[in-house]
Amino acid sequence: MSRRERLHEEMREEIKQIARCQMAAEGNEALSLRAIARQMAMTAPALYRYFANREDLITALILDAFNGLSDAMEAANASQCAQRGPNAYGARLLAVMHAYRDWALAHPTDFALIYGTPIPGYQAPAQTTAAASARGIAVVITILTEALTAGVLTVPPELQHVPPTVAAKIATWLEQRTYPSVVQTFYIGVIGWTRCHGLIMLELFHHTTPVVGDTDALYRAEITTFLTRLGLPP
Repeated sequence: MSRRERLHEEMREEIKQIARCQMAAEGNEALSLRAIARQMAMTAPALYRYFANREDLITALILDAFNGLSDAMEAANASQCAQRGPNAYGARLLAVMHAYRDWALAHPTDFALIYGTPIPGYQAPAQTTAAASARGIAVVITILTEALTAGVLTVPPELQHVPPTVAAKIATWLEQRTYPSVVQTFYIGVIGWTRCHGLIMLELFHHTTPVVGDTDALYRAEITTFLTRLGLPP
């Protein structure tokens, strides 16, 4: 990378960091290129050398968020891959879902950007963001599929029936992305993800702490209970 390219990339990173601070202080919908330009003592047109428009900046922030979250989940899985035996799958999933929560708590603005209230007037370009958004769930689905192949994954009765319309959509989704999975396994992953995600969102908005106090213990207990139900106690 040339010096000019490096300086250009450094400026893009600075703009994105100011944008995150702006969203954290005023909400995602308040993101403004003009306000960022003022803070950087630049003109708004000068900012367009780095981002074509507000939508371009939001898309870059979304890609950073999805990739940052996925990096954390993949690293957590890799840290547990040396484990062997039937309990290894549960240990890997526990580590991955704790990494999911840890990243969300450490980056609440980024997490809210990809999973919170949509920004009015903005539509994420699927052709640009789809691959990044799928990376995290791919980690979970891959582990579940490996556990199924190894014969240690148990499908509890309440998860054995996948609603037909849901099964059809999942099948199409898997075909388009060539996931190494089957509908049943993917469905289990989605159900587990929604449970964990719901707890995280409630925690981020300070709803669970006043009620339970130890939100870490609550989250760990919920994951462990779900994994044990699948025959994958960590």
